[in-house]
Amino acid sequence: MAPSVPFGDIFPTLLCCTKLVDNARLYDVKFYPYATTDDEQVFAVTGSSHVFVCRANLEGDPPFDVLRWFRNETKGDSFNSLAWTKDPITGSPQICVAGEKPKQIQILDVVSGQCVRTLAGHGNEINDLAISPLNPNLLASASADYTIRLWHLSPEYEVQPCVAIFAGEGHRQHVLACHFHPNGKWMLTAGGDTAVCLWAVPNEKELDDHRQQSSRPSHPNPKVVYYPHFHSTEVHSLYVDSVAFYGDLILSRCARDAGAKDKANEILLWRIDGFHSDDEPPAEPPIPTPGVWTRSSFHHDKSSRGFQRLLTFDMPSTSRFYSRFGLLHRKGMRPMLAMGNEASKYLFWDLQKLEEGWDPDEDKNKAKKPRGRKKMGANAVNATDPSSTSISAPPERKYDLSDPFVPLKAHHSVIAATALSARRHFGTMQVAWSPDGKWMVGVGDFGMMCVFHRDVVS
Repeated sequence: MAPSVPFGDIFPTLLCCTKLVDNARLYDVKFYPYATTDDEQVFAVTGSSHVFVCRANLEGDPPFDVLRWFRNETKGDSFNSLAWTKDPITGSPQICVAGEKPKQIQILDVVSGQCVRTLAGHGNEINDLAISPLNPNLLASASADYTIRLWHLSPEYEVQPCVAIFAGEGHRQHVLACHFHPNGKWMLTAGGDTAVCLWAVPNEKELDDHRQQSSRPSHPNPKVVYYPHFHSTEVHSLYVDSVAFYGDLILSRCARDAGAKDKANEILLWRIDGFHSDDEPPAEPPIPTPGVWTRSSFHHDKSSRGFQRLLTFDMPSTSRFYSRFGLLHRKGMRPMLAMGNEASKYLFWDLQKLEEGWDPDEDKNKAKKPRGRKKMGANAVNATDPSSTSISAPPERKYDLSDPFVPLKAHHSVIAATALSARRHFGTMQVAWSPDGKWMVGVGDFGMMCVFHRDVVS
């Protein structure tokens, strides 16, 4: 299980920090998640009225090529989120983009350079987009209208592409983030009401049955999912703007902890008691009860609140809203957590190192005393397998993780060297890892983009 390379070599090296566009904040970056010719690593960046499509190029200077630049000339348009998909007929790469204005999702075709479709339905700005990992035709959108919509991009749903609305007893404020489980059966959402929700995603049969049972099969009303299977406003104290599955565990963060004197931000790793992603959703979701701040349809001890906090990651200088972490978690690769802050700094955690509890750079012959550690529990993940739900711990550990409230310092950090003065740093809004695990890109203030690369992924 030990890596064959020095520990420091597993972290990416900053290749360049460049201004991609003037007078614009870049909000989102995503790598193309599907197979490409010659294993090219292609990513898209959006912010303001811009969408860039770039290809990572280790031999180039800078180390990327701009393949396409979309610019919406409509005054006031502002994009903040994107998701990759493919044309359901031709397979051509497409980008779904949305934001504060307009209140519709635009689908851009990378090959033609045209906007080929618009999805309308949300009553307020759109804050996040996510594509199902199982079906590139299923798109989720999180909105300030307190709802999450599920869109089907296949031609048979062209008349009514919105196939489901997650609303009712979910969020009571702006929904800020959404994320699919790798098996596509579950979706996490988080919002300005401090709530984190877990929803069961209707499968293709449920969606088709709903359409056929409608009085207007060609234009049915969307299926409404009123209740999440888990809802809690106790995990975080303020609005939650970044959330992701780590196996069956959950990573999430809010802008800052209300009780923290220095307003330092934290990323939390936690689990929902009794949740196993491969199980069928419980028959009945929990009904809201006055005075109950966490409700769960999964079996848990009555003395428990229904969730367990496992680890806290110290992420200083990220108190503002809409700054998001990036998680690399793919089979056969060391899992990595990364985030950029408001001081031009990137911080990294090697999650496998925390699972193993030892430092690969240490003298292996040096005697060490075992140190206590609270196990992550039955749902903890094998770092090399995103579908795994168990770990086997070595007997000797360097890191004492027994207190889930003690913030863990980053294993590695990089300060981006720019022409900006020390008093005028740029903040990073989003980071993304490439499918091959070798590239990482961060985007943020002043149109800045930082490109990282590493050779080691295992």
